[in-house]
Amino acid sequence: MYMNLEGTNTTTLKKLSSIPDFEKSSSQILDVFRQSSKLLITTHTNPDGDAIGSCLALYNYLLQHNKQVSIVIHSPIPSNLRFLIGIDKFQENNDGLVEQISSVVDTIVVLDLNDISRLKSLRKAIESSNATKIVIDHHLEPKDFANYYLIDTTASSTGEILYKLLRKDPKTKWSKELCDSLYVAIMTDTGNFRFERTDGEVHRIVADLIDFGVDPVHLYNEVYNKLPLKSARLMGLGFSNLESFYNGKLAVMPIRQSDFIKTNTKEEDTEGFVESILTIDGVIVSILILEVPERNEVRVSIRSKGDFSARNLALAFGGGGHKNAAGCRFYNEDFEIAKMKLVEEAKNIV
Repeated sequence: MYMNLEGTNTTTLKKLSSIPDFEKSSSQILDVFRQSSKLLITTHTNPDGDAIGSCLALYNYLLQHNKQVSIVIHSPIPSNLRFLIGIDKFQENNDGLVEQISSVVDTIVVLDLNDISRLKSLRKAIESSNATKIVIDHHLEPKDFANYYLIDTTASSTGEILYKLLRKDPKTKWSKELCDSLYVAIMTDTGNFRFERTDGEVHRIVADLIDFGVDPVHLYNEVYNKLPLKSARLMGLGFSNLESFYNGKLAVMPIRQSDFIKTNTKEEDTEGFVESILTIDGVIVSILILEVPERNEVRVSIRSKGDFSARNLALAFGGGGHKNAAGCRFYNEDFEIAKMKLVEEAKNIV
């Protein structure tokens, strides 16, 4: 098990590759891949670019080695990621699909999460499966549920870790599908290369991917410059209801079920909303709060700047994430009460 925890500095690929535990864990995981014939890949609920890109990259790598691979997830794919080649290979977990697949695969690979509860409807089947379980992730406080772990909490993204892993296999073919997926994973989880962990190593990896044929302008435009009209209308409603607190340091965008109905949109159509709030002058913490009545849930996304911790705010309500990007959920809670709890707790942050 390799776990490079917060505070450890890995500045170059050469330095990282010299860490024995990384070498050992990478070799073990690659050996498991070689010995497996049928694999299941999955990731967290409400998947983002890192989750989707990492799943697709690993899928393409395993296909190169003539493996049978399934990708099953709990939630729909955000609209801005549906352009990726191979996106049709993702299956939502309906009609007991994951139970059927997890009972026949050799290996299950869980990407971009380290807490099995975030698998939602997939959890029970994966937990009880006899398949070998692998976790590749970069989040803090991993939970013990797998056989093999490759976790580096100083990494910018799961895509970055996956790149380093696949570089260790000399037979990896750096195809367009593989490289585009890794680039999108890294680009989105670094906020287009502007978040705290965007260091020289990240840029060296991205330079490699560009040398392999990635078109960064095309991928940026697909991810960030193709907002569907209905999503734009939903964002407009959100901004019209934006609330400001603590002299403008905290901004909250509430989106109610009636807003989704009015614009014919769903949760996945809010991708990027919380980041857009943070662009407002003076805002250092932004909160997107969504009403999801069919699950009796209030879903919360939090972003922050600099030393102001989004993660600490999320942790106060049983959530988690990174220092500047985190989230949490309230269950069976009134929307307005949940919102004001968040605002009150944010006082300790801002």
